[in-house]
Amino acid sequence: MLEPKMTRRLRMTFETEDGPWTLSLSDVKEGLLPEDVESVMQTIVDNSIFGIPPTGIVKAELIETDTTQLV
Repeated sequence: MLEPKMTRRLRMTFETEDGPWTLSLSDVKEGLLPEDVESVMQTIVDNSIFGIPPTGIVKAELIETDTTQLV
């Protein structure tokens, strides 16, 4: 029987004029610090990356297989 593969994803939620918008990244490296996540999210807000102008940061979640934690 195969062991279930560990899955690590980072889900970042931003506020936009149209409501919340979520960006999900897979295969996130281990050891990611909350400061790193906040820095990346702030860069997305500051530079209006992806053509959706986010107005603020709502939350970030690190998902490991069946475990979710706020970062």
